[in-house]
Amino acid sequence: MKKIILATLLVALSIASFAGGNKADKKLFSDLQATLKNSAQVQWSSTNDYNRATFNFNGKPVSAFYDLNDNSLIGFSIRFALSELPAEITEAIKKKYSDWSVVDALLFIDEYGNANYFAQVHKGTADLALKVSDGHTSIFSRMPSE
Repeated sequence: MKKIILATLLVALSIASFAGGNKADKKLFSDLQATLKNSAQVQWSSTNDYNRATFNFNGKPVSAFYDLNDNSLIGFSIRFALSELPAEITEAIKKKYSDWSVVDALLFIDEYGNANYFAQVHKGTADLALKVSDGHTSIFSRMPSE
C-alpha cells in the first residue's frame, strides 16, 4: 500500500510544475541535497517510473527520486510516524476525515523546494491519498483497496 501512494505521488509530481517554495522549505531542500552528496551510505534502487537513492538525514530515512529519462531530481520524501506529524497537519486531516484512520504519512519536497504533506487514510474498503497544504486537505488520489 505504501508503494502505491508513493508511486502515485511521484508520477503526478514529476508531471506538475510548482513555483516558489518558502525559505524553510528551500533550506531543507538544500540540506537534503548536501547530505545526499556527502553520504557514504546511499542505497540505490529502480522501478519502471523512477530511480531512488535512500539515505539518512537527522536519523530519518529519506528517499531522493530521479526521472528515468534524464536523471533529473524529482524531489525528496521523508516518511513520518503518525505521532511525528505537525499538529496543524493532524488537525487538518481530522477536520475533514475524522472517521478515517491515517495509515501512512510523508513530507515531499519537490525540485523547486516546495514542501507538501501527504497522508494515506483508510475507512472500510476505501483508501485515499490526501494532500495537506496550508491547513487545507484535498484528495490527491483514490487508491485501490488491497
